[in-house]
Amino acid sequence: MVSRTNRLIICILASFAFVSTQSVKIKIVAPKAWNDRKALLLTREKGFAAVVHSIRLGFDTTHLNMDSDMLPDLYQFQVSQKKGALTFFFDPGTEIRVDTSNLAKSTVSHSKSNEEWREYQTQIQNPFDQRLNVYVLAEGHAKKRNLSDSAQYWVRQQAAEREKLWDATAGFIAGHPRSYVSLYLLKVNWFALKDMGLFAKLDRSLAHHRNYRLLNEKHKGMARSASSGQRK
Repeated sequence: MVSRTNRLIICILASFAFVSTQSVKIKIVAPKAWNDRKALLLTREKGFAAVVHSIRLGFDTTHLNMDSDMLPDLYQFQVSQKKGALTFFFDPGTEIRVDTSNLAKSTVSHSKSNEEWREYQTQIQNPFDQRLNVYVLAEGHAKKRNLSDSAQYWVRQQAAEREKLWDATAGFIAGHPRSYVSLYLLKVNWFALKDMGLFAKLDRSLAHHRNYRLLNEKHKGMARSASSGQRK
C-alpha cells in the first residue's frame, strides 16, 4: 500500500517529467584569448542537486536547451582555471561581460531579475553580512578574553540581526510579488518566513516555475497540518 507521503513524491516527480524544454540564449563577452575555454552554468543550493550546463566560450550567443520551469533562477558562472565565480540571476537573454581578474566581479545585463537580485543584495543582504561579521568578531574577542557575559551579548546581537534580516526579506518579497527573486528568497528562507502569509501574496504569473510548485506543496502541507490539528 502506497503511503500519502509516497503518493505526494510520485505526483511531484511525475509533474517534473512532463516539463517542456526551451531554447535559452545567453551572451558571454570574454577576451579572444579565452576562445574555446570551457565555462559552466550551474545551480548551487544547499540540499539541492546541481544542474550543470557546459559552454564553450568564443561565440556571440550560446543557445541552451533548458527546462522551461527553471528560469529565471539563481545560477553560478565558472570558467576553467580562472579565479572566482559569478553568482547571478539568469533570465533568458542575459549578457555576462567577463572580468578577467575575478569572475565574481563580472557584470550582468539584460536581466530584470538580476537587477532585483542586486537590489536585494545591496540594500539588505550586504549590510546584514557586514553587521554580522562585526558581531562574530566581537564574540570571538570576548571568548579569547574569557568574558562570558560579553560573548553572550554578541551572540544575542547576532540572533537579533538575523531576525531583522528575515523581516527585511519578508518586506522585499511583499513589495515584489511578481519577482522571481522573491520566489527564490521565500524558498530558501521558508523555515523562517513560512508563517508570514507571503506565499499567498506571490503573483500567479510565477505559477509555472518549479520553485512556485515546491512552495505550493509546502503551503498545502501546512494547511493540512493546521486542519488536522483543529480536528483533534
